[in-house]
Formats: sequence, structure tokens, C-alpha cells
Amino acid sequence: MRSRKRNRASGFTLIELLVVVIIIGILAAIALPNFIGAQDKAREASVKANMRTAQIAAETYATDKAGIYPPTATDAEWQTYYPGGSSDGVTKGNPPPNPFTNQGEWPIAGSAGSDIAAERAKDPKSVSVGQPGNVAFTPVSTPGATGGGFNSYAILGAGKSGKALVGTKAGTTLVLSNQ
Repeated sequence: MRSRKRNRASGFTLIELLVVVIIIGILAAIALPNFIGAQDKAREASVKANMRTAQIAAETYATDKAGIYPPTATDAEWQTYYPGGSSDGVTKGNPPPNPFTNQGEWPIAGSAGSDIAAERAKDPKSVSVGQPGNVAFTPVSTPGATGGGFNSYAILGAGKSGKALVGTKAGTTLVLSNQ
């Protein structure tokens, strides 16, 4: 009689598969919070870039208007100074994309006061800018404004919670301004 060797099908046992699934789950649990944190930081960086775009448009507007800044956040003439616009007061540029909605949004009307230093000193958690990703523009008339126009501005951006973004120092609100 010949000895028969039992042909055993090669494969993984249930225990081996469960160990692999558990290891993959642990790795995902470690990586997922880091990924979400990186996404939040990228969105905040995009809001800061949108704030800077609004600042450049306001400064270019003021250069053409003898030092007077836009009267409102929704000023159609100011919107022509955004990228893609013609700076002629007629052809609007492209609104910056809100990183939370992926839709182009013009800055909204802000409620910053005329004391920019006081705005920066506020607790960012107490300053509501609007919906996440909004950029708020506030024209400011300070003493010495010529012709009753606005000779300054304040630009704030909203983070994930709709509250103002934080500056580089703890306890500061990020406010872009020419002051």
C-alpha cells in the first residue's frame, strides 16, 4: 500500500485573518485623527489666503482711489480688483473659494470696530465672523479721513467653528489691516 499524503489546501486561517484586520483597524485609528487635523489646517490656510486676496484687492482699490478704501464688503467696483477682474469698475473678478463649501464667496460685511489693536486683542472664540470659511471686510474711518471716505479696513476670517482665526501669538485674533 502506498502511503497517502493528505493534500492540504493552502490558505489563511480565520485567526490569521482576524489578526490582520485588527492590525489594520489599529493603524486606521492612529492615522485618521492626523488626517482630519491636517485637513482642518489646510482649510484654515485657505481662509488666510482668501483674507490676503481681499487685502490685496482693497489696497489696489485704494491705490486707484487716492487712498480711499471700499465703502462696503459688497462693493461691485471693489470686486473688479479680484483676480480675473479688469480693475475697471465693470468686469468682476472671481470670488475666492470657501474651503468648507467649495463655492466662490465674496467677503461679507464685518463688524470690527475702528480700534484695530483692540480687535486683535480680543479672544478669537468671542469673535463670530459668520459661517466657516467666511472672510469679513469692515471699512474703517479713522480721524483724518479725506472726503469722508474710509482710510482703513479690518479683514477677519472664520475657522471651522465660524469664530475668528487665531494669530501667531496666543490670545490674539488674526486681523489684516493697514494699521
